[in-house]
Amino acid sequence: MTAHMITGVSDPCIHALVIGVGVYQNCGRSTPQGAPGRKLLKELGSPLTCAPLSAIHVARRLMEMDWTASTVKLGTIEVLLSSDSADCWPADLPQPSPKRALYDNVRTAWREWVDRCDQHPGNIALLYFCGHGWGGSYLLVEDFAAQINQWQRHVIDFNRTRQSMQTCNALTQHFFLDICSNEPDELPAMEIRPEDLLDDNRQEARRRLKRRETTPNNLVLRPTPNGFKSEVPARRVTRFADALMKTLDGLGATSKNNTWEIRSRDLPPRMAEVLDWFWPHLGAGDDLTQTPGDYGRDTLLRRCPGNPMVPFRLECRPHSARSDADWELECLLSNALHPQPQPGVWEAETEASSYRITANWNDGIHEPVTLKAVSIEPANTTASIEFDALPSNPKGG
Repeated sequence: MTAHMITGVSDPCIHALVIGVGVYQNCGRSTPQGAPGRKLLKELGSPLTCAPLSAIHVARRLMEMDWTASTVKLGTIEVLLSSDSADCWPADLPQPSPKRALYDNVRTAWREWVDRCDQHPGNIALLYFCGHGWGGSYLLVEDFAAQINQWQRHVIDFNRTRQSMQTCNALTQHFFLDICSNEPDELPAMEIRPEDLLDDNRQEARRRLKRRETTPNNLVLRPTPNGFKSEVPARRVTRFADALMKTLDGLGATSKNNTWEIRSRDLPPRMAEVLDWFWPHLGAGDDLTQTPGDYGRDTLLRRCPGNPMVPFRLECRPHSARSDADWELECLLSNALHPQPQPGVWEAETEASSYRITANWNDGIHEPVTLKAVSIEPANTTASIEFDALPSNPKGG
């Protein structure tokens, strides 16, 4: 086993498999003449420089999160990266460096991951894959086209693989596919029939799916609906990966019995809110696409060790007065003050709580404004401050 084991953690726990593929053999300009489906392979020419960086980001954030308050903690994590990432594995993350994201390595790692998840029904199987994909259902690893005349065999049929995982004992299986969902026109005619990544036992799967207690919750999240290409930044972490980690790290939390919890049922809408908050001009939250699980089990994914940190913005009306005012937040629970970071800045980050917000123009013309109880909670908060002029004093009064 090459997975990194978290010390002192036992099942039930989260078992994560993280894969980032940025380069492809025999694709793009290097696609040989006469290769079957040559047009398909030529379109995979641009290296996805974001893919290994995004996989490393996901791995790092999962390992750095504080899981002490969670009933189900991070237990193992395995990372596979394409050859273009050989020098970018951070020295401060667990060694040895990840294996390459080659087909045989991915197949072995996937099967071992399923075996780990299979040990307890309370385990959570978490997959993050970043790389090229077709139609939201086919995943492409680095060497899938290494044998150019047999490349169709080494495409990963994700839908079939997910179906095969219906026999895994882990009742929560979450798949985050950071891929394009566009389906090239040539794809249907190819009649791709890949090898099975996992052994498939349809009889056992049908038996398990007849009982609520053994039906897994295996939802899928992707950045775009079927048929659309995902726009990703070069040499940077994808927005999907960044938003996913922000959501799991607290911005997807809801308050329950004085604790903050990230639950599977809330994950898609909260992640959409995070996408729209940090990248409002992209409409990325609207594009986020969920494939419903076989059963909508509401799993507790993580419990925050304290109040999550929440980004917030204050709106000043009229907007032209923003630069002339000072503001501060006073936490109604702790009485702690959160002053304005600097003049003209009307956004910051603070612990989730209830606040008294005061804005003061200090000019003898405008009334100070106090909002007495404003809840600042994940995933984001905007509060509006409107002010009025002071009443004028009559002369000689």
